[in-house]
Amino acid sequence: MELGSTYYDEVGNKSEVACWRFEPDNQMWLITRKSGHREYYAKESQFESWTQIDLKTLLRAPYYDPDLSKRGRGWAFNSRLEKEVRTNFEIMKTAEPIVRKNPSVRDSFTRRNIKSVI
Repeated sequence: MELGSTYYDEVGNKSEVACWRFEPDNQMWLITRKSGHREYYAKESQFESWTQIDLKTLLRAPYYDPDLSKRGRGWAFNSRLEKEVRTNFEIMKTAEPIVRKNPSVRDSFTRRNIKSVI
């Protein structure tokens, strides 16, 4: 299997993660979104393009791995991700979230423009 635009995109799909797993046959991570969209990642470093919020959401989603011994590459990354969340990502680099002000929508309580975090 080759990586390419048909397997994942740079912008990403912002619907929630339904489940994720490591596929030992392909040596890739498969992320399945609730919308049905699938994303493939070959390296752990590709998850550094995700924000901290997205990685925490990923960790809360069910993780499946056929390796029952829990000693493979998938389980190692899952454990590393759990540790990074506990330590607030001290070692792992993550992407900065994009904050945009929406000038046409105001909060009725504070009367300020609403900010969207992407």
